[in-house]
Amino acid sequence: MYCAPFNCEPENSRTPDSCWNTAHCVDETSDFNSATAFAQVADYKGDPHTTQYVSKFEPSNAKHANEQLELELVKQPDGKGFGAVVTGTRAIQYGTVTAVMRSGSTAGGVVSSFIIRNDKVGDEIDFEFVGNDKTAVQSNYYWHNDLDYTKMVRSPQLTDTTHEYHAYQIQWTPEQIVWAVDGKTFRTVRRADTWDPKDKVFKFPDAEAYVSFSIWDGGAGAKGTADWAGGKVNWAAAPFKFAIKNVSTNCYFKGNETTYVPPADAKK
Repeated sequence: MYCAPFNCEPENSRTPDSCWNTAHCVDETSDFNSATAFAQVADYKGDPHTTQYVSKFEPSNAKHANEQLELELVKQPDGKGFGAVVTGTRAIQYGTVTAVMRSGSTAGGVVSSFIIRNDKVGDEIDFEFVGNDKTAVQSNYYWHNDLDYTKMVRSPQLTDTTHEYHAYQIQWTPEQIVWAVDGKTFRTVRRADTWDPKDKVFKFPDAEAYVSFSIWDGGAGAKGTADWAGGKVNWAAAPFKFAIKNVSTNCYFKGNETTYVPPADAKK
């Protein structure tokens, strides 16, 4: 599993070619009503045709249940929460991703996230839910790990995101990023507006990235993160379960799929 491109580090592998090839975007809908759309990290054999999303942690707090994908934040002996991260098995560079889901952030400190991110470069586009704000979702984007939290924009008021399912959509093109909920756009960022005259660069996410979903303990973070997340988690309000019914992907670039068989001797 460590050979999968979203986990593999060539510089830390036994050989530079240990990592499997990157599987690129195809138009598809991953319906978590079916257990085959998701696999545990240890069970993924490198074929994105059979598994669209996998867990990234062991032990895993992500599972197929109640005809959906559920990610749970679980209290640990030290009082902090251990959550879950689920990532797509194909990389995307521009396109539209729509997820029908219900936030697991039913108490302060619990953060639920829908993210398109390249971990190596640090480009990110996201939706995030915090437990002290159940009637909205927050949007943000980052370029090369330049974590400018002042760019966050909150959505208009929604029905309770921890009880109701909504369709959250990111439209990402070379020219702009659009965030929408239930088909209604509430934010647009244009590449032309991200020009930094000092650094002489457009600070606009453009690196091929992976779609992921996570639930995590923001209340256990540094003060700024904990305050944003809503303080320490009230474990009496558990369980905290982030539920995703389905994810639809429409690629901007067509015909760039990579079909491959992972090397039999690929090892970390």
